[in-house]
Amino acid sequence: MAALAGLGARAGDARPFSLEATADLLFRHDLAATAPRSFGEPVERPGQFRQTLALVGGLGHWTGGATLWDVNFYQQDPNITLDRADAGLYKKYLKYESGPWTLQGGDFNAMLGRGLVLSVIQNAALLKDDTIDGSDARYRGGRLEVHGLGGTVTSGKRDQSWRVAALEAIWEWAADQRVGLRAATVQDGRTPAFGLPVGLRQCRSASLSGQASRAVSYYAELGWMNFRDQQPVPYPTPVDPRKGTGAYGNLSFHHGAWFLMAETKDYRNFDDALNNPPLADRDTEKNDLYDGSGRRVYLQHSFRQPDLTVFFSAGRYREETLEGQNVYGGFKLQDAFDRLDLSCTYGLRTVLYLEKRTDAALAWRFTPLWSLELTLRDKRNRPPGSDPYSETDLTVQLARSPRFSVYLMQQRTTVPVFQATRLFNAGVRVNLPRGSYLDFSAGRLRGGEVCAGGQCVVLPPFEGWKLAAHLRY
Repeated sequence: MAALAGLGARAGDARPFSLEATADLLFRHDLAATAPRSFGEPVERPGQFRQTLALVGGLGHWTGGATLWDVNFYQQDPNITLDRADAGLYKKYLKYESGPWTLQGGDFNAMLGRGLVLSVIQNAALLKDDTIDGSDARYRGGRLEVHGLGGTVTSGKRDQSWRVAALEAIWEWAADQRVGLRAATVQDGRTPAFGLPVGLRQCRSASLSGQASRAVSYYAELGWMNFRDQQPVPYPTPVDPRKGTGAYGNLSFHHGAWFLMAETKDYRNFDDALNNPPLADRDTEKNDLYDGSGRRVYLQHSFRQPDLTVFFSAGRYREETLEGQNVYGGFKLQDAFDRLDLSCTYGLRTVLYLEKRTDAALAWRFTPLWSLELTLRDKRNRPPGSDPYSETDLTVQLARSPRFSVYLMQQRTTVPVFQATRLFNAGVRVNLPRGSYLDFSAGRLRGGEVCAGGQCVVLPPFEGWKLAAHLRY
C-alpha cells in the first residue's frame, strides 16, 4: 500500500501525466498454519499467498490510485488460512489539490493533532495497513487550517469495523503560536468478537503549540471522552467507565548540537479504538490507555567529527497501581574510518517487573561494494512469581551493493518453541532495477509480542519458507 501514499507534490501544483504500477507477491509455506473449522479440530493448511497490484497516476491537480488483491490469509492473523481467497478491490483513492484546498475520497490515512482523538496510520512494524474508507476535506489559508473527514475503518483481520467522523481546526493566533480544537465520534460497526456490546464514543481535545523562542518549543493537548452507550458498573473501578481523559505535553530545547526534551502523559479510560496518543517513552513500549501516566527527560548530543550521536532517557511511569522507572541510553556512530557504522542501546525498565534490553548493530564495509553486518537484540525479563526468561536474536548479513545480500539469524529463548530453544532462519535478497527485489527465506521464527509506536501485536511462531517479490513498473 505504499504506492497509495500519493505522488508527493505540494497542494496547488499542477502535475504532468504520470503512471506507476507496483506488484507485491508473497508465497508462504507455514507448517503452523491451519484452516478454521466450525466443528472438530482445525485442519492443517500450510500453503498461503498474498498478491497485490497497485496503480497510481496523476494529471494536473488530480491524483488517484487503486490496489487489487488476492489473499488467502491476513497479515495480522497469519496462522489462519482462509477456506476461500479474499479477492477484488482492496484500496482506492482520488485526490484533488488546488490552492488552499485538498479534497479526497476513497481510502486514506489521517491523524488529528498528536493522535489523542484520531490516529489511523500505517505501521509497517506491526503489519498494520488500516485506512479510512470515506471522504476527506482540508483547507489551509492564511493563519487558519480546517480539516474534516468521515468514513469507515475495517480491521486488518476483517472481523471488526468502526464508523468515524472528525473535525479539526487550527488557528495561528500569533507568529509561531497555534491553538487547535478537535472532535471525533467513533461507533462500532460490525459486532465485535466474544459478544461485546456495540459502543459509541465521543472524543474532544484542545491544544496549544508553538515556539517560545528560537531554541525552545512546546506542545500541550488535553482530551475528553464520553462513552455514550456504556452503563455504570455496580462495583468500584480505578476510572469512570463512562468518561475518559487524556493529557500530553512536551517542552524541548534545541541549540547547536544539544537537544533536551521533557515529556509528560496521563491517560485514563482513553481508548476510542482509533486513537493512539503519544507514548512519551521508548518507541518499542506499549501505551497504557486504561490507567497510565508517565514523565521523562530525554537528552541528546551530536558530534561532527566523528559523526557520533549519544543519547540518554530517564522516566518514571505508572500502569494502574504499579510504578517504576524506564532508563535507557546509547550511541550511534556513522562512517567511522569511512567504513564503520556502530550503534548500541541499553535499557532497564522496572514498571511491571524487571526488564533489561540491549540492541546493537555493526556494519563494516570491506570495499565500496561489499559489507558485513551484525545485529543483536537481547531481552531479559524477571516477572514476579515465575522463572526469569530471555530472548536473544543474532543476525549476520553479507551484502554486495547494490546486487544482493544473504543473512543467517539465530533466535534463542528460554521458553521452547517447536520443542526447541534455538531457532534458525536464513534468506537471500536480490535487488532489481527501479527498487524491485526478490526475497527468499526459510527456517523457524519464534514469534511473540511486537510493539512499535505504543501499539502491540502478537505474531504466532513460523516454520517453513517464504518467497516475496516487489516489482515496480
